[in-house]
Amino acid sequence: AVMALSPNIVDEVITLVRDRGEVSKDEVLAAWPMSEEEYAVLRDKILALPGIESGGRHIGGFVVSGRRERLPDENNSDSVALRSGWEVAAVDRLCELLQHAQLEQLLGGLLHTIRQVRKHRSGDDRRGTKRELAAALVIRHGHDLLRETDVRKAVGKACNVHAPKRWFPGKAGATSFVEKAGFPLELAGVRTAGTRPDFELLEGPLVLKPLWKFQREVQRELLNQLSEPGRRGLVTLPTGAGKTRVAVESLRLWLADRYDAHNHCTERGLVIWLAHTEELCEQAYACFKEVWEAGPQHSPLLLVRFWGRYTSRVETMAEVIYQARLLPSVMISTPQRLVNLIRGNIQDGPQVICNLSEATGLVVIDEAHRAAAKSYREIIEAFTNLSHPVSVVGMTATPFRMEYLRDNSDQGTVELREIFRTLIQPLETLGPNPRERLQAMGVLAHPRFETLETSTALRLPDYDPGSLEDEPTVDRLDQALKLRTDNSPRRLLVHERVLEILAQDGASVLYFGPSVRDAECMAYMLRASGVPSSVVTGGSRDAVRREAIEDFKNGQIKVLCNCEVLTTGFDAPRVTHLVMARPTVSQVLYEQMVGRGLRGPKFGGTETCTIIDCKDDIRGQKPELGYEAFRRVWGT
Repeated sequence: AVMALSPNIVDEVITLVRDRGEVSKDEVLAAWPMSEEEYAVLRDKILALPGIESGGRHIGGFVVSGRRERLPDENNSDSVALRSGWEVAAVDRLCELLQHAQLEQLLGGLLHTIRQVRKHRSGDDRRGTKRELAAALVIRHGHDLLRETDVRKAVGKACNVHAPKRWFPGKAGATSFVEKAGFPLELAGVRTAGTRPDFELLEGPLVLKPLWKFQREVQRELLNQLSEPGRRGLVTLPTGAGKTRVAVESLRLWLADRYDAHNHCTERGLVIWLAHTEELCEQAYACFKEVWEAGPQHSPLLLVRFWGRYTSRVETMAEVIYQARLLPSVMISTPQRLVNLIRGNIQDGPQVICNLSEATGLVVIDEAHRAAAKSYREIIEAFTNLSHPVSVVGMTATPFRMEYLRDNSDQGTVELREIFRTLIQPLETLGPNPRERLQAMGVLAHPRFETLETSTALRLPDYDPGSLEDEPTVDRLDQALKLRTDNSPRRLLVHERVLEILAQDGASVLYFGPSVRDAECMAYMLRASGVPSSVVTGGSRDAVRREAIEDFKNGQIKVLCNCEVLTTGFDAPRVTHLVMARPTVSQVLYEQMVGRGLRGPKFGGTETCTIIDCKDDIRGQKPELGYEAFRRVWGT
């Protein structure tokens, strides 16, 4: 109790509230665990201070009191680089239509964060001008500005145009509203790609580059492992070395052996491919389609989307399962979709699982370091607890669950070994240090690590070191770290380093921020410095995210800021610098983030990639690339 309510901790919470503008009770307890009685004492101390008041009814915590100040001089606006004519037109129209107070309200918490950045940078503590506020809104939401209900309502009321209750980007209703409200048509939104089919029957051909020697070794070992039903294995290659391509090419051969010349099934041939996000599912689908259409044999493939809204009708499921008994078939799904069937959360779910199981010969788990989680265990048990044997294969760049702070436990890695039993890797071709060999071959980039010292002091909540194998515990520790690193002095320090990087010709920077607010603020700060930048978050629609990534790939955007959405399944080969402003205790997550920049020149990437590690004052050590102790557990 003495430690929890020490003057240092009270000061730390006060500093956080004043910098961010608001901090919820849950956030306080995540960073500084304490009892309800201790929190009550803390609350009384902080609310006794001027300028801070209690947070909202449902979130608690603290907020900076609203200040009634004079409006700023619009002629003193910071110059913000707007990327295109439509952005300029959108900012102009927002300034025409909306009052200063309305723009402030629409910016929410980002308003205070931008103000604090200005204060720390220049000492100018003032309200933002209308143009600054409107620019921040456009940078934050991009093409989806009017998809935001509050923005749409305010605009509609200001120009006396009926605002649609629901927003369908690119459709007639959105286009009509944008035209009547006087905004550029780009704000009708990037239209989502046309509805994709639930399943397709694929036939070739086109041409793909042949597999590399190390990839062929993995393929050979994987097919050998799958030569007998019911066997298991975990395929591991460093991020950027083509795991998915190798696996899909291998499955093409595996499936070909299970069907006769007339494509009649001789053994159970359905492959269930699991990926934990819909974006990864779609990427796997695209890879299967590409490989199959490039195959030397014109063997058909029934390729099924089994996630989200796809293949959701009972009749469609029945048709797919019937076809899967007859044709080479791959069903790509999220684990949650199958878990919902197993648990009966979907109509006739258990019967659908039973029918699927009867046709399934192989379950593949992408990002398989997650496979020890409860949902994956349920699926594995449902598909392997049968009279006929089903093989299970995992794929990951990180065949371990080791977390680094005060933890020497191998338990998580042992669990993975118990599930997959055999590690499949190209030891013959690449030896015991595959990352170094692939760098020498030009397949992977050489990472160069730089440290950016910050003044942020981090204190982790108390925890049981043995619980670090538990994902909720790791998430809780990371949440505490992220909360403490989302502050203006640190953000300004990182911003200055990014500007130094961009002075180099050809620099292309991927920024990992500790929070959505931080990523949005960094994008705004970079624009205010004249840098073409953009931001994607978990709230960004897929179509908008894909457009931002494409602009980043072709150089229209120099810095792509993100929070937690580009850690997996993101491929932008020409990344020259990664800025790791997002702290983590997770070795796996650290490897995934760093891996986004390590595609080498032979795979369309760069010779080197510079990793900027933000070094905060924290007990323990940062994760390091190429964790090798997992080999002791796997016996390699």
